[in-house]
Amino acid sequence: MISTFQALAGVVLALLPGAAYTFAYERVAGPFGITLSDRLVRFLAASAVFHAVLAGPELLLYRHLVATGRLGRGDVNWLLFAVLALGYVVLPTAAGTLVGMGGRRNWRGLRLLAHTPEPRAWDYLWRLGVPGVVRMRLKSGTWLAGVYGTTATGRRSYAAGYPEPGDLYLSLQLRVDPATGEFARDDDDRPVPVPGGSGLLVRWSEIEYLEFQEM
Repeated sequence: MISTFQALAGVVLALLPGAAYTFAYERVAGPFGITLSDRLVRFLAASAVFHAVLAGPELLLYRHLVATGRLGRGDVNWLLFAVLALGYVVLPTAAGTLVGMGGRRNWRGLRLLAHTPEPRAWDYLWRLGVPGVVRMRLKSGTWLAGVYGTTATGRRSYAAGYPEPGDLYLSLQLRVDPATGEFARDDDDRPVPVPGGSGLLVRWSEIEYLEFQEM
């Protein structure tokens, strides 16, 4: 039972590295299969690892700032204290971001530290963000197509991930025959955008068939 402010502050400081790591990791890799209990275990495990790795520097800081009474007297360089406090958050955040990117991009070694694979093929398809041409047939029988990527004006495509419904936004819609799905092409045999260069938003629940070709 936490009964004092000092005890509460100690608990927060003990868990902060794990929390920063977990939030940074999930921001990049996604919270696949994560429940509250799973997240709590990850908080504790990550915090324990960071404190174990940094046990030596933490001991030196304790001797230098706490045991000597300098911290209590305010006899501490504010710039040094600010750098230490910032590093306490930045290092776990950077580690979580790095491991998350390694998991998404299959970097050797870092992939082993990533959590469970994507729960749906939908999430696996879009996780690398590879640009490509998407052609799909809706359940109504209509064919649509578009570019998954970033346009010259900076508008980018996006695919919603787990646990949200799989909405798909394509930054540039392409002209296709709505009955057959055949692309309209220019003189260089390239797919032609729709007039005005508009994007396309489709719900996963409306898609019956989808094909993706990398650009």
